[in-house]
Amino acid sequence: MVSASVPQPVGSRVVPPDPSITSAIGRHHTLVTAVADLVDNSIDAGATNILIRFRMDGARPVGMQVIDDASGMDSAGIDDAMTYAKKRECRGRDLGHFGIGLKAASMSQANTLLVWSKGYGSPAVGRRLRKDTIDSGPVVEEFSSTHAGERLADARVDFAMPTGTIVEWDGVQTFLTSSNEDEQRAWTSRTTQELVTHLGLVLHRILERGDLTIMVQTFDVWLDFAGPPRQVTAIDPFDYRGIGQPGYPKDLPVMVGNVAASAQLHVWPHWDKGPGFTQGGRAVSESQGLYIYRNDRLLQAGGWNGLAAPSADLAFARVAFDLTAEMENHVTINPEKAGTTFDDELRGAFARARAADGTTLASYRDHAKLAAKAARQRVASPIEAPLPGLGLHDEVKDAFGTCTEPNDAFPVDIIWRVLPEDQVYAIDIEAHRLVLNARHRTAVVGHKSLDSNDAPLFKSLLLLLLEAHFVGTGSGARKKREDAAWQPVLLAAIRAQSARGE
Repeated sequence: MVSASVPQPVGSRVVPPDPSITSAIGRHHTLVTAVADLVDNSIDAGATNILIRFRMDGARPVGMQVIDDASGMDSAGIDDAMTYAKKRECRGRDLGHFGIGLKAASMSQANTLLVWSKGYGSPAVGRRLRKDTIDSGPVVEEFSSTHAGERLADARVDFAMPTGTIVEWDGVQTFLTSSNEDEQRAWTSRTTQELVTHLGLVLHRILERGDLTIMVQTFDVWLDFAGPPRQVTAIDPFDYRGIGQPGYPKDLPVMVGNVAASAQLHVWPHWDKGPGFTQGGRAVSESQGLYIYRNDRLLQAGGWNGLAAPSADLAFARVAFDLTAEMENHVTINPEKAGTTFDDELRGAFARARAADGTTLASYRDHAKLAAKAARQRVASPIEAPLPGLGLHDEVKDAFGTCTEPNDAFPVDIIWRVLPEDQVYAIDIEAHRLVLNARHRTAVVGHKSLDSNDAPLFKSLLLLLLEAHFVGTGSGARKKREDAAWQPVLLAAIRAQSARGE
């Protein structure tokens, strides 16, 4: 049977995309991945200081800013940055990949994007993009250099900004809309922690160089008052303490045609459950697998990309894989930089790869499974405790991380506030907060104190005592009975301590 011949075309034309397609860009961003995209831009521009700021109206967040001291932009540069149809040319070591991160990240979260910037030797510039103009063709509005200079001068940061940029979101649709102030405070606290954890993980190699500081803070726009900043610190998913599995880590050469790369196979030691293992409370199924880097920026934290199925038996298996420029042709990076997809050639290359001692990816997984089996046989169930947040020194937090297993993904902040006279403490579950009665602070500390990290022994013992009270497990009636017993006992002890002091 003879197949029908393919007819020849009689003409061709370019069909431009409908402008509304731009509104779909960045649709899968979360708040933390969107902010991370802006931070990537700041790093690419040479920032040494980056401040992520929640603009607050009392307890309610009303906007967000990302402020840096990088090289800034002139008029042509900011126009390119605000243009959807203009793809930025990325340099070899840039974290940016698609060149559209500023618009995609911002419009995925906010109704309005404002950018204020100043480059070396150039006047300050300002632009605005409104979401409601995108579907019909994005409209970028320009502000005067005087206005832009005033906004930059009023940044209220504690680092110099001879050049730099402020990216500002108004009308953020992903903020909590509750009218309850306690719920708003709890949401802001949790989101701040999620930002600190996410940025600490995906930028851990860059932060470990020591030439970049990233802070997250709140700023009350009516009181003109900044809250205490939270510094983003590196969370290295391969920073286990002591000696790991014998023979590991080891290099696994991966060849796709003439393109070479190397994966590093790790078996995390079962006795170490420190910050690098828990990564802010991530599940075992999420933390095992491939950790894929591009220019030292983590693009994927766990997952097997079709090379294996997640399993509790692979809890300690982690593979570091750095993408070379040539290898990027075999990897699809999602626009949010929160995952990758391998093509068939790269998956096949991983399956065929063999280390110098003959280890393959399959035999490596067998070794990891044996380590998990041995851990179950040798190690009793871990002691659970709350994850400490603000209010304790870092060395105490490290001890908690080394010796206990977090019972929740979110840290518990410990603060002093005035409570009724007969209360020693109060537990704010929604805000993940242990509140200590400031009336008894001098007796507990032994002297008048304004140190937020004071009374470490008392605070640590209370966290351990109240471990079950910070999670939604166990009997509520039992917790009430425990509170009814512990509050008067602790109060009597504080009064006795105070009497001895007098």
